[in-house]
Amino acid sequence: MENKTGKYFKYALGEIVLVVIGILIALQINNWNENRKNKIAEADYYCRILDDFELNEKLIDESSKLIRNKIKICKELILDLNNIPNDRGEILNKFVLALRQDVFIPSTIAFEDITSSGQLKLLTDLELKNRLIQHSTFLNNISNLLQENRNVIINGMDSFELMTEFGYQDMDYLQRELDKEHIDLLPKNNWTNEPNNPIFLKFQDNLVTLIGMLIRQEQHLSNLKKEMQEPIRLLKEKECK
Repeated sequence: MENKTGKYFKYALGEIVLVVIGILIALQINNWNENRKNKIAEADYYCRILDDFELNEKLIDESSKLIRNKIKICKELILDLNNIPNDRGEILNKFVLALRQDVFIPSTIAFEDITSSGQLKLLTDLELKNRLIQHSTFLNNISNLLQENRNVIINGMDSFELMTEFGYQDMDYLQRELDKEHIDLLPKNNWTNEPNNPIFLKFQDNLVTLIGMLIRQEQHLSNLKKEMQEPIRLLKEKECK
């Protein structure tokens, strides 16, 4: 009986050991699978973030090109305005092109996804992770500065109290909508040919202010593009395919 009890004890102990080993192996396999999934997810996020950066580079280049064209138009307008006699309708229609605000909206889908989902911990490259966080802050600051610039431009346009005196009705899209009987009822003002007219002076000042704000927009975008180069370099080292 003692021999049998000893054998049973050894057998039970062996079973326990096998179960424990099985559990440990299963846990190890599960951890390995989780780590593998995390590595795949991490690599995917790096590639998606890089795609956003490269898209933003293109958006910056396109926006900068539009800004340079608007600056060119404003400089031409100052000359046109002072080339008397001139046509108020032509000047204002040209002004609308320079005034149009093309808002720069960067793509941040991948980084917002990883932060909002609480998966930022998946990024194991601490240097790159910290750099991406810094870039996100920098990008928000640039976006705020661009918005402030747009507000200055809009406020300048709002400074013309009477838009009909300014000649808003001379702009192409309103000319196509308003009939002659409507136009005849509106104020007649030839301020673009009157250098001492307050509207003339204010408009000319607004053109100079607009040029200044456009230059600042271009500088902000240029600074953003420069700031992006280091995180782009770090992301490209991940060899996204």
